[in-house]
Amino acid sequence: MPVTRIHRKPTHAGIASAEVTQGYAWIDALPWPCIVFAQEDGLALADNAAFRSEFPQFDDMPSRDSFDASFERVGEQGRCSIYYANDTRRWYRLERSELSLGDAAEAVFLINMSEGIDALRRHQEQHEQLLSTSRMMSVGEMATTLAHELNQPLAAAINYLGGCEQLANRDPHGEDLLRGIRLARRQTERAAQIIGSIREFVRSREPHRQNLDARALVHGVIELLRLEAEQHQVSITNALPEALPTIFADRVMIEQVLLNLIKNAIEAMRETPPSNRRIRVTARIDYDDMVEIRVIDQGCGIGADDMCRLFTPLYTTKPDGLGIGLAICRSIIEYHEGRLFAEPNPEGRCGCAMVFTVPRGNA
Repeated sequence: MPVTRIHRKPTHAGIASAEVTQGYAWIDALPWPCIVFAQEDGLALADNAAFRSEFPQFDDMPSRDSFDASFERVGEQGRCSIYYANDTRRWYRLERSELSLGDAAEAVFLINMSEGIDALRRHQEQHEQLLSTSRMMSVGEMATTLAHELNQPLAAAINYLGGCEQLANRDPHGEDLLRGIRLARRQTERAAQIIGSIREFVRSREPHRQNLDARALVHGVIELLRLEAEQHQVSITNALPEALPTIFADRVMIEQVLLNLIKNAIEAMRETPPSNRRIRVTARIDYDDMVEIRVIDQGCGIGADDMCRLFTPLYTTKPDGLGIGLAICRSIIEYHEGRLFAEPNPEGRCGCAMVFTVPRGNA
């Protein structure tokens, strides 16, 4: 019995069935799949064992049209086209050659390119990871330099503001000035704390963890952003339950995460009607017995593609963004043995929720 499967006899007079079989038997010597189509009507004439093994879905020999419909052209390699087989989820290089045996026929040779393409993709992914790591190292170096350079001017600003505060205390009509100086000093001290935290984080030192009241911590961050929220007509609500247990975390680091997430939520509601610009910060105990804190906005939301790449370093959806804010936030949360993720607004409205978990405080 011949291995070559013959679909029909060519109509050319004088060629017997045995001659047809012998005429196409050469394709069984090929190490790759091969199928032969008639040029006139596109019906299959023959295929080899390699074709039947590679494409078992073709129980009956396919026509050229049904065969071509099973492949999607995705590129080229030299003069040959690369196709993706939807049924087998593999990539092939298709080479076509005209034959002159009986009917005018076309032989299609399929060379499996999947291993080479997979290897190339892995190489590209590794290359991208190396580039990302190199960029993040550069960001770390810049952060260390900035932290060092900004430390002294911030300390000087705090001292000057302290002196101004003493002078304003002597003026019986300087209450408004005194209030402004105190707010400026508080923000400067806050900046100094952030710079110090960045220096500690870049040096990969253990954060200073302690039991913290999450409700008070959230309240403090909201107060820091109160002026910015009012400028953008945004209402921020601290909806953490009073019975929420303490968290075990570094205060400055977690404050920085909250600050970043709430600022992002404010920016996400630029196109939202002012009456709907609301942010709620909620919390609960999750299934891992961790404290789960959510920052829920009613902004533009996050698309599926952006959701997959949201925490990738140097990736941003903002026209003026650097793409490192959320990546640093995730690193901080993972440093606290928690996780940071995004999901659609659970309250059924537009917008999204940024969620992170941190350990409960020690009893």
